Amino acid sequence: MDRNLCNPFDDSAPERLRHMGLLTAEGAPEEDALAVIERLYAGLFYDALFDFYDDVGNVNAICLELAERLGTENPRRSFLNICSAYDAIYLAIPEPVWWMAGNLDLIAHFSAGFIKRLTDLLQKAG
Repeated sequence: MDRNLCNPFDDSAPERLRHMGLLTAEGAPEEDALAVIERLYAGLFYDALFDFYDDVGNVNAICLELAERLGTENPRRSFLNICSAYDAIYLAIPEPVWWMAGNLDLIAHFSAGFIKRLTDLLQKAG
């Protein structure tokens, strides 16, 4: 018996994103929900960097590099940079973030919010 394997790029993805509350009924990004997960996952990622690296210098360098890359590139590239940063510390990207991969509007919004929160955390840390 074959299982119906779904992914962020198939026809079921928009409906799944609506079920998660990430898209409105019209298919637009649900900004309030995205604001929550951007803060949540950026905060968790920031703490995971400290769990992985021994000193604040490494964490700051990685966050600054991500901020520079995300500020100058297209949304797909920015999203891939975030995914690569997770991979570099042996973390899987969170499942809701994975489901966003097939929606350019969502990844643009998420990437911008994620890096803004990461930058805010860096500034607060001094």
